[in-house]
Amino acid sequence: MSDKLFYSRVGKIFTLIVQLAAVLGGLVSLAWLGGSLFLYWQLDRPMWELASLVAVSLFVFSWFCVRESRRRGTVTPSADESWGESREEMEAHLAEIEEGLSEARRGGEKKKKKQIEELKEARKDMLSQLKRLELEDKIEELERLRDEASTAGRGSEAREYSKKIDRHKARLKGPGDHIEDMPRATRIFAYGMLTTFILTIALIPLFVSFLMIGVTVGICSAWADGSEWLRSPGWVAALIAGSLVLACVGVRVVSLAFSPEASGSGKESLWGERSK
Repeated sequence: MSDKLFYSRVGKIFTLIVQLAAVLGGLVSLAWLGGSLFLYWQLDRPMWELASLVAVSLFVFSWFCVRESRRRGTVTPSADESWGESREEMEAHLAEIEEGLSEARRGGEKKKKKQIEELKEARKDMLSQLKRLELEDKIEELERLRDEASTAGRGSEAREYSKKIDRHKARLKGPGDHIEDMPRATRIFAYGMLTTFILTIALIPLFVSFLMIGVTVGICSAWADGSEWLRSPGWVAALIAGSLVLACVGVRVVSLAFSPEASGSGKESLWGERSK
């Protein structure tokens, strides 16, 4: 199995598990918010209190959803989208990144700091891609010259070109590209260790989601057993506030899990490879 195929398969499994965990966690968070409002309604408190809590909760949650939607709608130039483009398109993309970086710096706002860092990283990736493209072009040119020298009977010149080609190809190889060159037993062990490590990380958010489900069952049992704190307006109001925060966090996590970088054309970049 090649490294590219390995990272592609493990990356898809990782993404699937993380997205499943995000959806479960988000649904549980929403259930907590709705359930806590239901518990407050069961306390026979004045209707204006319940109406106020419902109105505030819906307003904050809706505002956060709209804000997250607008944030996702703001497209930041990304170097990941440029793989497979021609040199001219990549250079034009780099110019767009430079322009966006200049505009962000002129803004001078604190909220622009994250955008500036993202643009710097995108510029770094783009320059790396252009450098890689230059190396690939150089290798093609050297291979053509080697073939010509070999055909003309200039063996020493052809061998010199071969050495240069090997050096350039070595520069093209990045971290992790050498696993497929290892002995079979070592390669299998390395792939197994990497798979275990990556999937263990993916299972952590899934475990958190199941833990939230367990807490939900515990709260329902405590209510059925006549828990005093669940019948205290103050505690239930605090539960509503906490559930609202969790629901907003859930929206954010789901947005990140299903973002183009995680589930779209650029997801392979997580695993150190991009489609060319």
